[in-house]
Amino acid sequence: MNINSRHSFKIAKLRAISFFIYLLISSVSAYAQDSIRISGQLHNNTQFAKVVVQKFGIGVFDIVAVPIDKETGKFFITAPADVEPGIYRFKYSQTGYGDFIDVIINGKDMDIAFSIDVSKEPDKRFPHFTASKENAAWHQFDQSQKAALGAIRVQEDFLFNYPNKTGKTYQTIVAEYEKAKKVYQKQHELFVNKTPYYWAKAKAQYSKVYFTNLTDHPRIQQFALHENFWEDKPTTNVQLLNSPIYIDAILDYLQYYMNPNMEFGEEEQNSGFKKCVDTIMLLYGKEETTKEFALKYLQIGFKEIGKETVLQYLDEKYAANAQCTEDDDELKKRLAGYEALKIGNQAPNITFTDREGKEKTLLDFKQDRIIVVFWASWCPHCMLEVPKLNEWAKNNPNTKVIAISLDEDKTAYETAIANFTNLSHYCDFKKWNSKAVADYYVYGTPTFVVLNKDKKIVGKFSGFASIEKL
Repeated sequence: MNINSRHSFKIAKLRAISFFIYLLISSVSAYAQDSIRISGQLHNNTQFAKVVVQKFGIGVFDIVAVPIDKETGKFFITAPADVEPGIYRFKYSQTGYGDFIDVIINGKDMDIAFSIDVSKEPDKRFPHFTASKENAAWHQFDQSQKAALGAIRVQEDFLFNYPNKTGKTYQTIVAEYEKAKKVYQKQHELFVNKTPYYWAKAKAQYSKVYFTNLTDHPRIQQFALHENFWEDKPTTNVQLLNSPIYIDAILDYLQYYMNPNMEFGEEEQNSGFKKCVDTIMLLYGKEETTKEFALKYLQIGFKEIGKETVLQYLDEKYAANAQCTEDDDELKKRLAGYEALKIGNQAPNITFTDREGKEKTLLDFKQDRIIVVFWASWCPHCMLEVPKLNEWAKNNPNTKVIAISLDEDKTAYETAIANFTNLSHYCDFKKWNSKAVADYYVYGTPTFVVLNKDKKIVGKFSGFASIEKL
């Protein structure tokens, strides 16, 4: 990896900080001569007080927040004329995911103005751009395509549920459906090939819809959508890193294995995630900077959701031999953890004081099996999984379950453990700085570590379902 690509993300963050300082100054002063002027208006606004501007890279960065005028619903921002071109997210709600507008700042349109009616449902809020030709072109195309696609989906539902699939009426609607699809696809193709606008074209390429066979079972259709997800989508364009395009696409692609309707078990889900990792790294790995982006973004994501099995696969297969040295200490620590907690290794000892004030270690427990669970009352997933473990422990007396909490709030901790009387509890209120957390290389909660009677590691898991199968 060359020096420029190695430090590209650090430079991008510094640019974001500089952009933030510029916005902070200029948003409360008169427009500068050589600047990009951005104005927005939220019609019928009764709930939103500010707009937060977000920049993209490996994740999302808030770079400035500006107030929305209570009376008019207007807000104003200026950006430097040489700001990095890209797609910036203008988020006007800090709670709803869909309450934002993605604005193309291309360095050519010096005036960008839009309005939106926020009294409508989020999926029906379409911004109207009165200044900025590229933004206007994209949003007009996007709105017309969404309307056409909505009509096609209605036809699909009708055809899927129509009882007589050999009758004339059915065949007539099928013909209309096929015609509507061709028109939709043709309009998409024309826009991609004819638009003079760089960012609008990129967004269109990623908005392409793959149509499945309506006669297939819904699960097969979902599989087909997943398998064809990356069709005609560019993945090595470095400029697109300054936009939500790559991030949103990777999340959408991974969502297939998080869809509860697909009913994937933990092992099947982990296996699927690994396949996704291979596909993403293959596609984005053809260019060094996009490869680095994909690797780091996936590492952050799987670490945050506690998918340590997938994180280990990603680290060992793609990160261990990578030439990039940024965040090397953290990677080395994780690799050391994988080695230390391999199946069959002696588990790190844990010394703790129980609720009666007696000091104990793992060696004091003689059960055939020991489960050490790292959890916290503030962790929603924990509060779904730990009650199952508590009930399971009641019916499995030959297994000792030690629950080590990462809580900091003693009251919340005491309230939570009152409901889990079948577990042995310990908390030093040091959260991630607890010695046991460090010794067991815990990156997410809940984490379940299973030991045999000799205190050797049987497995490390992120879900209770894996415990039930042992």
